[in-house]
Amino acid sequence: MKSAYLLAPGRMEIREEEPPTPKCSELLIKIAYCGICTLEQRLYSGDRILYYPIVPGHEASGEIAAIGSDVKTGHAEKDHVVLDLVNRCHVCPACVSGNSNLCENRFKKGQRVLGAFSEYVVARPDQVYVIPNDLPLDQAALTEPLSCCIRSLKKVNLKLGDSILISGAGTMGMLHVKLAVSMGAKVLVSDINKKRLQDALAMGAYATLDAGGADFVEQVKQLTNGRGVDCCVITTAAPSAAIAAFQVMAPAGRLNIFTSYNDKPAFPIDMNTVHRNEYQITGSEGRSEVDFNQAVRTLSNRTAGVGDLISRIFPLDDISEAISTALVGDMYRVLVKAG
Repeated sequence: MKSAYLLAPGRMEIREEEPPTPKCSELLIKIAYCGICTLEQRLYSGDRILYYPIVPGHEASGEIAAIGSDVKTGHAEKDHVVLDLVNRCHVCPACVSGNSNLCENRFKKGQRVLGAFSEYVVARPDQVYVIPNDLPLDQAALTEPLSCCIRSLKKVNLKLGDSILISGAGTMGMLHVKLAVSMGAKVLVSDINKKRLQDALAMGAYATLDAGGADFVEQVKQLTNGRGVDCCVITTAAPSAAIAAFQVMAPAGRLNIFTSYNDKPAFPIDMNTVHRNEYQITGSEGRSEVDFNQAVRTLSNRTAGVGDLISRIFPLDDISEAISTALVGDMYRVLVKAG
């Protein structure tokens, strides 16, 4: 089989190797598609380092190729599946408190980390979710990013009838749009990219705003009867997004920092303003198994469609070109086709 190894920043190598043999408690998965996430982009650029060499990739779909003898979970060969490739030890304080997305052992060397830029991977049964055969496997590869957005909207306690500002109209911002619309929220989207704002309207947003516009705050207030938005999710790394959020949030507004940053920008608000307005400020990192299961069900039930967020598909052999294309920034999700 072929696997794409990251050897150093900007240096990928396709290696031919034997397919992994699943242990008696594991499943062998034939990968169909894997998305190129921001994590993979940062590993490739060197902005983040886990260890070398490493096979990146975690937004994966495929089918079951073999089942270990001790697996008694109802999985069957040829089942179409999506993979939750985060490692959850189930014993650390984060895991046992319901925050397994923050598992203290999830990236430790000596265990399989990521790995889906390959033709085959092995996984535990609790990482393998069966999906309907009529759900296209390329769309199914967006289950993992969708699950992260589900967690994000839980963090701001989005409710039917709420107004929400989604700052940033990239792939993750658009997934937030689709989910928030399906939940009955009034969705406003801000960005500086006019084409993406047009796309946001087509995907169900109530209104869009130029994030750099001089009348940005006034427009948000007009769209919310002068009150401001109930909640805001920041999906762009632009520091100005947080400044704008506090200018347009209603009293008792809820803010989630969904994006991650290469540096450590200071928070642009004083503590007294937070106190007097009872702002609720949080962050979200990854997803729990509950969030992932809800994403599986959302896609399986066709509650939110994601096919329009797949911009390009590259063969595994062209992994370097695929990542470089994803890094350009004018794409939504770029996928790698393993088979």
